[in-house]
Amino acid sequence: MPRASARDTLLDAAETLYADQGVAAVSLRAINAAAGLSPAALHYHFPKGERLVEALVERRMPALMARREALLDRLADAGVPPTAHAVLEALALPLVEFVHSNGSEGRRYLRFMARLRADAVIDPVQVASRFPGGVDRILPLLQEALTGVPLATLRLRFSFALDLMLRALGDPDAHTGTGVVEGAALDDFVAALIEFLAGGLAVPVCGDAAKETHP
Repeated sequence: MPRASARDTLLDAAETLYADQGVAAVSLRAINAAAGLSPAALHYHFPKGERLVEALVERRMPALMARREALLDRLADAGVPPTAHAVLEALALPLVEFVHSNGSEGRRYLRFMARLRADAVIDPVQVASRFPGGVDRILPLLQEALTGVPLATLRLRFSFALDLMLRALGDPDAHTGTGVVEGAALDDFVAALIEFLAGGLAVPVCGDAAKETHP
């Protein structure tokens, strides 16, 4: 196996620390120490500290979004309104494939992304504009699937669903109490997760929210 470059070693260390502690709690010195490199290494590869988070997002995001874009294209071209379950599968499948292929490294990236969302470190609008295949594609498909749910309610529910999906796939072991979840067990876990999230998105709207109209 080829030896990891200093840049990748730094990115791995930063991703681990950020996923566990949050960006604001991690110093550049701590990243250098975790990577086992000299204090000058991080400054050499990332002269501006904020560029490190961007590099971590860009390291995985393009391939994941390209895969999701292809799945969403298939749904959009089917000629019939999609189901919420099918849309969520298109959202989840690239992440699940990534975890299957990369194991703990894949889970670590999902925990990192969940932490960025929780800490509001990245701008979701900016991410959507740079990496097509996210909310900009998914919400319209969910609107087709769930015509009785107002857009504002659907947007909020989808945000809940995405947060839970990232956290659950980033650490499925914590939700089962059965040890390491992988292989077929991971697929069963994902199926249950999608079923749960689809049900939550489709719950009938009550009260004032039910009076909202779609644009």
